[in-house]
Amino acid sequence: MENATGTKQVGRKILKVHELTGTIRALLETQFVDLWIEGEISDLRTPHSGHLYFTLKDTKATLKTVIFKSHVRFLRFLPKAGAHVLIRGHLSVYEPRGEYQLICDYIEPRGAGALQAAFEALKEKLRLEGLFDQSRKQEMPIRPSRVGIITSASGAAIQDMIKIIRQGDFRCHILLHPVAVQGGNAGREIAAALDTFNMNANDKALGVDLLVLTRGGGSLEDLWAFNEEVLAYAIAHSKIPVISAVGHESDTSISDHVADLRVPTPSAAAHFIVQSGTEAEKTYHNLQERLVTEIRRLKDENQSRLDSALQRLRAPNRQTTFLREECTHLGIRLVQSIQHHLSKKQNKMHQAQQGLQLLNPVKRITLLQKQQRASQNRLAQEGRRLIQNKKKHFLAVLEQLNLVSPLNILSRGYSISQKEPELSLIRDASEVAVGDHVKIKLYRGALRCKIEEKKDQ
Repeated sequence: MENATGTKQVGRKILKVHELTGTIRALLETQFVDLWIEGEISDLRTPHSGHLYFTLKDTKATLKTVIFKSHVRFLRFLPKAGAHVLIRGHLSVYEPRGEYQLICDYIEPRGAGALQAAFEALKEKLRLEGLFDQSRKQEMPIRPSRVGIITSASGAAIQDMIKIIRQGDFRCHILLHPVAVQGGNAGREIAAALDTFNMNANDKALGVDLLVLTRGGGSLEDLWAFNEEVLAYAIAHSKIPVISAVGHESDTSISDHVADLRVPTPSAAAHFIVQSGTEAEKTYHNLQERLVTEIRRLKDENQSRLDSALQRLRAPNRQTTFLREECTHLGIRLVQSIQHHLSKKQNKMHQAQQGLQLLNPVKRITLLQKQQRASQNRLAQEGRRLIQNKKKHFLAVLEQLNLVSPLNILSRGYSISQKEPELSLIRDASEVAVGDHVKIKLYRGALRCKIEEKKDQ
C-alpha cells in the first residue's frame, strides 16, 4: 500500500477506543478473579442507587472499588471510611471512563482482632440494654415433653442430641427447624425460626416447651451467626425458654449471654433435657413408693397391736363384756389411726401433686399469652390514636401547602413560561429570542408557542 508521497506503509490494525477497552475488560475479568485484597477504605460514597463506592488504598497505591446493591443487603459488616478491611472480589473495567475497578463480593474487618472488637462492642451494648440480666431470664421446664431444636439438619450437633435423648430413660418429642448456622444470612434465618416457634406456641402440632439453639464448634467467624444483634433480640423476646448450646466448651457467643440457659456443647444440652425429665419422674416415683411403704408399715403395726390385745384376753365371763368393749374401742382407734395416717399421707401426696402442677409451664404460658393479648390490644388502640393524629396533621399541612402551591396561583389566571428544550423559567424578555419555542403552563393544560416578536420593556 502506498501513501500520497508514493512510499509504502506497513499493514496495521486500527482499533476504536471501545474495542480496546472491551478487550482489556475481558482480559481482566478472565485473569483476575476470586481475589483477596487488603487495604484501607477512603472516599466512601453511598448514592441513592444503593451501590457503595469507595477507594481501597495502602501506602503506595489506590484501587477504585464498588459493592453493588444486590450484595450490600447480605453484608454483616458495613464499610466505614478509615476501616482496615479484607475484600474478596474480581477486577473489571468501567468502560465509559476507561477505569479498572474492583467488584467486591464479600468484605470483613481485617483479622480476628477486628471481629473480636465487633463482638465486644455488641456485647457491651446489649449488656447496657439489660439483655443479659438474670432477672429477665425464664426458668427451665421441669419435664419438657416437646423440645424444638434450631440447627443445621445435616450437622453433627443434631445427630449427637438425638442419639443421647434416644438412649436416655426420658422420652420427649423433638421438632427440628433446619436453618443455616453459618454465612451472611444465617443469623436472620435462626431469628426467624425462633419467631416461628413462638407464633405457634399454642399449636398442638408445632408448640414446644423448650427451644435449643445449637451447632458444632468453629472459629469466631464460623460462629458469627450466633453473635448477630437480630438473633439476640429474638432470643430476648422469646416467650419459650431458650437454651444456647453453641460450639465447644471454650466458645462463647452473644446467644449464650442472652439465652435463659447456656450449656457448653450440643451433647450437654441433650443430657440436660434427659436429666431434667428423668429426675422429675424419679421424684414422683420415690414419693409414691414412700407413701405405699408408710401405709403398709402402719397397717402392720396396728395389726400387731390388735393381735397382742387379742392374746391378752381372759376367759372368765365376768371380764368378757369389758374386754369386748375394750376390743371394740381399740378397733375404732385402730381404724381412726389408720384413717388419720392415710389422710395425712394423702394430703402430702396431694400437696406433692399440686407442687408438680405448679411447675407445669402450661399455666405460665397461658398467663403470658393473656398479657401478650392485652399488650396487643393496647398497641392497636395506641396505633389508631397515632394514625388519627397524623391524619389531622397531614390535612393541616396539605391545606397550608395548597395555599402556597403554584397551581393555586395558576387558577387565578396566571401562567408559567419555560424556554424549550431545557424548560428553564422565563422571567425577562431578554432571556429568549425570536424563533425560540416556549412552553406555557396554565391551570389546566399547557401551550407550546413560538416567539415571533418580543419587547424588552
